[in-house]
Amino acid sequence: MSNRYFPFHALGLQCNPFRALTDDEWADIAVLPDAFIATIERDNAHVQILGARGFGKTTMLLALAARFKRAGKRVAYEYRAEGQSRFTTDADSLDVFLLDEAQRLGSRERNRLLGAASHTRLVLGTHTDFTREFARHGLPLTALRLEPATAAHLAAILQTRLDYFARGESRAITFTPDAIQFLSQRFGGDLRALDHFLYDVFQRLERAEPITAERLRAIL
Repeated sequence: MSNRYFPFHALGLQCNPFRALTDDEWADIAVLPDAFIATIERDNAHVQILGARGFGKTTMLLALAARFKRAGKRVAYEYRAEGQSRFTTDADSLDVFLLDEAQRLGSRERNRLLGAASHTRLVLGTHTDFTREFARHGLPLTALRLEPATAAHLAAILQTRLDYFARGESRAITFTPDAIQFLSQRFGGDLRALDHFLYDVFQRLERAEPITAERLRAIL
């Protein structure tokens, strides 16, 4: 068929690599910091992942859910949208329960969640710190805080995304070091805003060639 139906094929890509992703795709492309993996695998403590909006908490939770499943655990992931103050998962039947936007739970629901923590490992994505609540219940809690990505980590994130949506072995499109530095300085830890920006960048691409900082500045 004509390339006008599949414009990204000419760029060596299946599609725009920064389009909206499914939960499974987010889990596949996540680049977990080594320190996070080591902490989570070192003990069986409950975990809270703290970070500002857009820093990648959801991606982290989806990747961890997939990791636990591969290890043979009974796992569930649940996202609480704004205005939803209750969780619906039967946490009592699980080995690991991953709850996204846990700060949205009401006080009664938080107590119900902590009641399940005696036999189910909890991994929370949250904007607020649950340390005191866990301590009041005598429960161990490890806090992992998402910080702005370093240039090296950002480079790994972007290359993983390009590789995931590549067609064949061609890797003509890359980000130059100055482009990585520019994106790191411009977006900091807001990976969601970075995704939106790069979606527009890739919609405008006409040739498979390295993406430079100069090219990115011209689009802003």
